[in-house]
Amino acid sequence: MYYLVDTNVFLHAINDNIYSVAEFCKNNNTDVTITDTILNELEPGYYLSLEDETAKQVYNSVSNLAHGTMGLKVIRIINIADIPGAKEELKKIRDRYYMWMRNGTYLQSLVEEGKITAEEIRKKSFRNKDLGECELIAIAKTAKEDYEIVTNDKGRVFLHPEQNIFDDYASNEGLTVLSSGEWLNKIGYKTE
Repeated sequence: MYYLVDTNVFLHAINDNIYSVAEFCKNNNTDVTITDTILNELEPGYYLSLEDETAKQVYNSVSNLAHGTMGLKVIRIINIADIPGAKEELKKIRDRYYMWMRNGTYLQSLVEEGKITAEEIRKKSFRNKDLGECELIAIAKTAKEDYEIVTNDKGRVFLHPEQNIFDDYASNEGLTVLSSGEWLNKIGYKTE
């Protein structure tokens, strides 16, 4: 079993235990798995403040353990293109939930309503909002017997909280979406 771990789990649930949780999984023939997008989301400056020391430590830990920089490679990076059908599924998900990001008239109305600023729309990270979560869903949907998603994200679509992407895919597609607590309990990892 591969556990597709979302950004927020590293930042808020296992931030002090990233190595021990990843090693525990590896030793039990399961893998903590991420995409490059998840790693990018952890990098300070992407969404997180450059001055946030905790974010820097989390990013460095995950990056080192994913690339084997310190001689240990216990986090698996998966390329969405390596999973047959996942790239196409990602496009469907992004079109279904995020097509509004390409609609200039709608974006202007959001600015006028004060829901977002024009500056925020121009940022590189705007078009990639929730991309990591979408990639995890696309992978899990196309290879559901091999992957489970671990997230503490509530699944609300950016600026559209009435839509819940995780609930939709868990209930309609049968994907397994675990909270960090459920996941740690399932794998038998005991926190101090």
